[in-house]
Amino acid sequence: MRPTRTMLIGAPLAVALVVAAAVPAGGADAGDPQARAAVSAKAAASAKAAASTTAPRGVAYGGVAPGNWPVVVIVNKAATRVERALIGLDVACTSGDGFGTSDGFQRLRISKTGRFNASFGPERVDAGGVPADIESKVVGRREKGRITMRGTWSLKVTVYEADGSTVADTCESGLVRWTATQ
Repeated sequence: MRPTRTMLIGAPLAVALVVAAAVPAGGADAGDPQARAAVSAKAAASAKAAASTTAPRGVAYGGVAPGNWPVVVIVNKAATRVERALIGLDVACTSGDGFGTSDGFQRLRISKTGRFNASFGPERVDAGGVPADIESKVVGRREKGRITMRGTWSLKVTVYEADGSTVADTCESGLVRWTATQ
């Protein structure tokens, strides 16, 4: 089975871009309750959609990524595949705007040395009438004791003008280091 990406397409991306556009230039203050509330509402909607799917059976690893976002990795019982990996990310844009969003992958093969990785894109999506390219990458490994997983995650969104050829903004999470434990 081929790995698939699970988040930030279509309507969720449009919501993230609307939230980013509504934030004053210079980005959202992490303590600004209105900015966090808007992002939290979007994250709650994504979480509800993810929770409505059947949960895979296996071992769950969890942790907190930078920015107090969750990271969850679910491994099958045989420990040969990551059934689902999800993370919340803060994304900063070259315009000075920023937004929080979630990203995820499914069905990633775990090597005999405990490593896994996947990448996505760039792929053009329609974010509510705004064309955007999305790129994402996760790299991880299970530690020898199998109690902890660590890795890095990155997300990049290139937003275009309505004509689809002129770059309007570039938004990136940077390389986010994460750790999750059983």
